[in-house]
Amino acid sequence: MKSFPSMGTRALAVALATALFAACASGTESSGGAPGVLAPVHVDLSAPLPKNLSAFNFFHWDRTTGFTFNEAVVPYELNVQLFSDHALKQRAVYVPPGMAGQFQPDDAFDFPVGTVFIKNFYFPADFRAPTQNLRLIETRLLIHYETGWQGWPYIWDAEQKDAVLSPAGEVTPISFIDPEGLPETANYLVPQHNQCVNCHAAPQGDSPLPPVVLLGAKARYLNRDYDYGGTVGSKNQLTHLADLGQLQGLPPLDSFYTAYDLHPYLVDGVDNVAPADVPRAARDYLDINCAHCHKPNAIQGATSQLFLNHDNTDVFHLGVCKRPGSAGAGTGGLTYDIVSGNPDQSILYFRINTEDVGAMMPLIGRSITDKRGVALVRQWIQTLGLPPCQ
Repeated sequence: MKSFPSMGTRALAVALATALFAACASGTESSGGAPGVLAPVHVDLSAPLPKNLSAFNFFHWDRTTGFTFNEAVVPYELNVQLFSDHALKQRAVYVPPGMAGQFQPDDAFDFPVGTVFIKNFYFPADFRAPTQNLRLIETRLLIHYETGWQGWPYIWDAEQKDAVLSPAGEVTPISFIDPEGLPETANYLVPQHNQCVNCHAAPQGDSPLPPVVLLGAKARYLNRDYDYGGTVGSKNQLTHLADLGQLQGLPPLDSFYTAYDLHPYLVDGVDNVAPADVPRAARDYLDINCAHCHKPNAIQGATSQLFLNHDNTDVFHLGVCKRPGSAGAGTGGLTYDIVSGNPDQSILYFRINTEDVGAMMPLIGRSITDKRGVALVRQWIQTLGLPPCQ
């Protein structure tokens, strides 16, 4: 297996999975066990979930050779991703044979029953060498049943041989060297099965049980190239899904909004974002990290009236000179959600920067601060150029 150069960022570490997939695309290892041939994917919605992740045959994992995906599983990545205590992520999707998702320009694609989204979370010992000394923590499955989407966590064993269904989740301390070369310990959360609704719920009318929806499977996040290796090589992800027959209704790629590609930014921080691009980059960062809750049709958005979706054009509902409606002790003693030109007086900046439980945002999914993401939002607030709050 080829070696990989040291890279100073969690974003570029996805190159590990990409390159490993390219090198191992022949599928010569078994899922979660000893080397062999990957058996066909096995998803039986009528049966109880298997105890071991390997029963699905989605992929094989080895801490030295990485991920080898089943030929029926398609890996992908996002232009901008949710921060999860620096965890590296390898995403993939399984669509049942002969079926396809339906393209949506703004919302998540409508994928058929039987589709499974696969999301792996793993850590290197040192983020300055993100392809070395890897530890796979969990694999989350988002499965589309007849009754809707359900999320299920599988936690990997200490030997890194297989993952076990763990509906109760867990919190585990993980120590590492962060991208700046500093020692860090995260109290990493593997969410409980019933915690998926905290981020993935989409309220509908007066329903007491809002349905679970996809977050990342949207055109603006997926419109980018991916190196699939083999005979496919580097190809636009949406075009690839369409060519496989797994996505229908794809329009020209320049006909819809595409999120800012934050991968280069995460190499060296804000200096990699041109000043003219900072508003778009910061808004797209807030869109993936915050807007699943802070949008007009979400519970937190409705109560706070803070809308952080990328296409919100109302600066008041973006938080500028807006007093919080439901922040409680989370204000940090500040008055307005955003004060143009002054991030240190902005509640939004305080909440994404603090690590105080009950004040930090998001409420779950992180225990430490995303220093580079926070720096991007700070620069955006500093350069907003709007009138002062009265």
